[in-house]
Amino acid sequence: MNNLIADNKKIHPALKSAIMPGWGESSLLKPSHSLFFNLLEMTLWSTCLGLYNFSNHQKLQYQSYASKYAGINRKNKNHKYWVDIGNYLSLENHNAEHLRWRQIDDIYGNDYDWNWESQKHMKKFEKMRIRSDKLAKYGEYALGIITLNHIVSAINSHYLFRLSSKVKFYSFIDKKNIKVQLQYDF
Repeated sequence: MNNLIADNKKIHPALKSAIMPGWGESSLLKPSHSLFFNLLEMTLWSTCLGLYNFSNHQKLQYQSYASKYAGINRKNKNHKYWVDIGNYLSLENHNAEHLRWRQIDDIYGNDYDWNWESQKHMKKFEKMRIRSDKLAKYGEYALGIITLNHIVSAINSHYLFRLSSKVKFYSFIDKKNIKVQLQYDF
């Protein structure tokens, strides 16, 4: 635990940067490092939120499209249902194939009914759904990169802290002389 606490009983810069990238660098008086990690964090969060919002917007669009061209009721449907309606022209086709495969648990009841007006509409729907899913996946990747940014910033702060604790500058001012001493501990 002593390694996490700096000499003056404050939060260690590495822990600060693990919480908020750039905070530890700022406490070590490294404004360029701090600015880099702060801007990167803001950019990544903006990207992540934008991707999730756009994915949700696309989801609403493909659900509306399916309501219009397949006659579905979009309430209380899980993701697997949306995948299935993009692969089968109708509920009847879906259930018949799953009966042949003896996958009784995957059969939908009449309250899940759909019937695409054409193959073209079904294919367009499937492209819209896949686009939405990809955007959500990219949002997950952005969250991973945010986590990585926290880790890298913590490592950088720890490195800068160790570097600053090993290198010490001393200055002495006598009546007529100014002396500067550099000390580096191995």
